[in-house]
Amino acid sequence: MNYMVMILLYDQFHNLNEDFSKCVGDRGKFSGNFEQFRQRHQAISRSVQEADRFLMMSGGSSLCCQVVTIILVLYSTIFYRDDTISFDAESAVLYIAWLSFSVFSLSLSAGQAIMLNHMASIH
Repeated sequence: MNYMVMILLYDQFHNLNEDFSKCVGDRGKFSGNFEQFRQRHQAISRSVQEADRFLMMSGGSSLCCQVVTIILVLYSTIFYRDDTISFDAESAVLYIAWLSFSVFSLSLSAGQAIMLNHMASIH
């Protein structure tokens, strides 16, 4: 759900940026309704704030759980090797897949926040 909301807001900022770029001429002269663009930007920014309030707990708990999962899997595989990955090949593959999925999920969550922040602040 976080990903869908982030993509929606990202697309809105991207479309606003494209429309604004079309109104700027070759010499930097603006030919359009600046107030309309300001209002659109303000509406999208309010949507970002509302989505942030709505998804704050979900995103924060997701990041915390992923970090804790990565720590626990690494701790188990390092200090309890005989009980986890050395027991059989199937459990070793399972632990590696679990660790890979957790790192991927953490990267995806962080990447989503970075993309939206980049579009909101730079453009």
